[in-house]
Amino acid sequence: MRKILVIDDSKSWREYLKDNLTKMGYDVSVAENGFEGINLFFKILPDVVISDYIMPQMNGIHFCRFIRSYDAFSRVGIIILTGAEDSINEFWAKKSGADLFIKKDKSPENILESIVKFLESNKFTIEWSREFYKFRKNPFSELVDILEETLKIEIIKSSILDLISNIYDEEYIMIKLKDLLKEFFKFENLNIMILSHVIGRVYAFSNNKKFQCKKIKKLLYEKLLNPTTPSEWIFKGDFCDKGKNETILLENSIFFNLKSGNTDLGVISFSNFENKNTIAYYMNFMLEPLTTLFKALNNYMDYKVSSERDSLTGLYNKRKITEKLRELIILFKRKKYDLSVAILDIDGFKQINDEFGHITGDKVLIKLSQIMQDELRENDFIGRFGGEEFLILLPETECIKAKKVLERLLKKVSEYNWEMLGINKKITFSAGVFCDYKKRNVTYIINKADELMYMAKKLGKNRIISKEDLL
Repeated sequence: MRKILVIDDSKSWREYLKDNLTKMGYDVSVAENGFEGINLFFKILPDVVISDYIMPQMNGIHFCRFIRSYDAFSRVGIIILTGAEDSINEFWAKKSGADLFIKKDKSPENILESIVKFLESNKFTIEWSREFYKFRKNPFSELVDILEETLKIEIIKSSILDLISNIYDEEYIMIKLKDLLKEFFKFENLNIMILSHVIGRVYAFSNNKKFQCKKIKKLLYEKLLNPTTPSEWIFKGDFCDKGKNETILLENSIFFNLKSGNTDLGVISFSNFENKNTIAYYMNFMLEPLTTLFKALNNYMDYKVSSERDSLTGLYNKRKITEKLRELIILFKRKKYDLSVAILDIDGFKQINDEFGHITGDKVLIKLSQIMQDELRENDFIGRFGGEEFLILLPETECIKAKKVLERLLKKVSEYNWEMLGINKKITFSAGVFCDYKKRNVTYIINKADELMYMAKKLGKNRIISKEDLL
């Protein structure tokens, strides 16, 4: 049986609505003013509220705004009844959060008919939040308590939204968010998954000596109802290394989904916490600003990726990989680290396009990019430098080792079964490796690597040439 709360300072209206709606099978409770209505709302958790606009202590708009500040009550239906002379500014009407305004200048029968039509739409309910979010045990004792609660909610929301100013550094935002959450409740493990169309990110924070593993991605992803499928994943935080204990510390866990429309933006989980009701209480305030924060982060991430990535292969584009090389040169000159730079070019790529078509040629570029990403280290950088040319940066790698890395990569590429892409021939590449970057600029280094690559072509292709080979 659906619950309805009627709030009106007119006894005749309260009784009229209660009598008629009860006869229709609804469970109806009544309150004389907004303040009493607030406390009764938390006590009975109704599916629909019918509130008068002008009432003592708290009017219908204030009541509606307060209820809507709790994310758990976003699907509760709210009707506001206004007097014949009352006029509500269109802006405030939209911002109030009410679902329907009905003027009392109609007959009681017509008003009841409009209310029943609204109730029969069947889209308003408190459903899942009825038991789980019954966190408020003590009633508000006076109006100032509600004002204090409202102030608390606004401060919490603004504290989360202030993090958007650091949108260029998502990892920093996640750390600050973790610190903020710890101000309100205690937990051992915090796991956050954020999804955009291009990149999924998983952040793990743990107070426990043991580590969480990347299997946490699977557990979080399973909690989503309508997720996107990112083409790339990033993991940050307290994850175990390969080969270590893969026990995942998710005992006593609670999950909160963040959605935009019907699409999941991500999920937040707390494990080994102290008070479930406290987390539920505060997360009600936080889910709305967190959704705004996650949407902003995703928009920024998608924009950043589109401006930095090659649209076909997903690798860095020429501008970004060149910029990355410039950054490494500045950093490594100071720290005196090794740095190897390679240019790789697919052998006979024009013939591949001519013989098998450009669509197949694109598939070759995509597959080669995947092989490179799988074979190279996480701290190596790969960019598509031209049509079939790729620039590879190998930080903290001396020349001899860099050449061996490229030779292993060449072996993987040449041994791949290219017939799966409709190509009945072996694919190979030629590459040049240049390592003497000190006292050199970006253009000089790239030109030297390019010269070594062309030398590899002249010597028969399907090989790696470094400067040391010429000594």
